[in-house]
Amino acid sequence: MRILGIDTSTKYAGVAIVEDDKLIAESTMQFMATHSEKLLPEIAHILNTIKIPLETIDYYAITAGPGSFTGLRVAVSTVKGLSFVTQKKVIPISTLEVMAWEFPFCNHQICPILDARKKEVFSALFKWKDNKILRIKEDSVSEIDNLIELINEKTVFTGSGAELYREKLVEKLGSKAIFPPFLYSYPSPRIVAYIGFQKINDVIDAKELQPRYLRKSEAEIKVIE
Repeated sequence: MRILGIDTSTKYAGVAIVEDDKLIAESTMQFMATHSEKLLPEIAHILNTIKIPLETIDYYAITAGPGSFTGLRVAVSTVKGLSFVTQKKVIPISTLEVMAWEFPFCNHQICPILDARKKEVFSALFKWKDNKILRIKEDSVSEIDNLIELINEKTVFTGSGAELYREKLVEKLGSKAIFPPFLYSYPSPRIVAYIGFQKINDVIDAKELQPRYLRKSEAEIKVIE
């Protein structure tokens, strides 16, 4: 079984192909151009390089959010288009869950944080137990102080929000706050594809796929106003 993993939820973006439990190919980069200009060409490039026709991909796995509003829209519209052509289904995955998987068998609580702007963050809590990752807190958007109030044990903080609010986290939590190298602080498309295998029963039709913003975009707020 082949799964194409796609992530455009942050300023880093990429695609990967996983076959069963093996990584076949992966491409990740910090896109200087918009994701819309690079995503489809990168998918075509990786498929052509390893000589795998698009039609042989069984499922598309995608980070559906939270994350960059523009990035999520690009990925969702791209996957909808690919699915329309190939008639293959989609597996939507939480961006924050993908980030937590960067720390397998970690002894501490894991807290992925993405900068949501407006002095808010997207966050969730996870922990490894019995060789699998367990969700402790659902994805949410809040001020960093509200998140800090939930932390009562040693926690690995990762992501753009952890980098942005590192000083405050250390000030409030002291030795409870642990920070990995930034190399592990963004979603990996290979993990997106791998989680897709774990969630194969959660497949949906592409027409049902929607970005998980967790809050209204600026454009939606202005329309309401």
